[in-house]
Amino acid sequence: MPTLVRIVLSFYLVVIGAAEASAAHLPPQSVYPQFRSSSGTIRWLAEQMPLKVYVSHGKTLDKLIDEESGVPICNVGNLGHWPDLAASLIESQGELENQPIAEGFCPEHYDAAVQGIGIWKRFEKEGLFSFQFTDDPSDADIYVFWVNHFVGNNGMALFANDIRGYTSKRSFWLRDVQSGKRLPFKPVVIVLRTTDAVGRPMALTKMRASAAHEFGHALGIEGHSRDPHDLMSVYYGNGTISNNDAATIRYLYKLVPDLVP
Repeated sequence: MPTLVRIVLSFYLVVIGAAEASAAHLPPQSVYPQFRSSSGTIRWLAEQMPLKVYVSHGKTLDKLIDEESGVPICNVGNLGHWPDLAASLIESQGELENQPIAEGFCPEHYDAAVQGIGIWKRFEKEGLFSFQFTDDPSDADIYVFWVNHFVGNNGMALFANDIRGYTSKRSFWLRDVQSGKRLPFKPVVIVLRTTDAVGRPMALTKMRASAAHEFGHALGIEGHSRDPHDLMSVYYGNGTISNNDAATIRYLYKLVPDLVP
């Protein structure tokens, strides 16, 4: 083979090899980049499995009032502190049981939420993660509570954009977890709305979709997909896990996380 041809061929192979190596580190096109937080990738570790999920039978946190502001402590402006609020209730004997049932809640909402969360079970067979429901509030990693409607930190009701749920979680750097540093882990808190924009009980199809969507956030999908057909978009897709959702959760759980819930 002529020297020039060998040089050109070698250069071509090097370029192709570099491109393939680079492509191997890129997510598939169906993975939406919004799964990452501004701080990096967040997901649970294998050592934390199975995750324990406690779905309350209608318990609401909106009757706990901030004495200074006069509005519910569980307002969306205080979202980052919901895990602290839940932890304090769980640690205080009898306090969680004393919380009232959310207005508009019905037993069918509980069933719909369990069904919605349960659609993520399909990925257990792939070894991505595992979770199980528990009736013991003292033994859970993820809690589901309820609210008639959400309020901001001024006490005003929020109905815009069909907001049906919020998820709040505290995360820590993986390096700190691995170093054995003592960290103040708190439970992940999901709150689901029991009524629609005109005050009627939330339709069960919407409740299943919102529970599934919020559990996707609890698993580590931080932002919202821009494709309205995806469950993890602000439109909830058709209430089921889309191909993009599936590709994203698979990709997420193959990455080494930056942070751990």
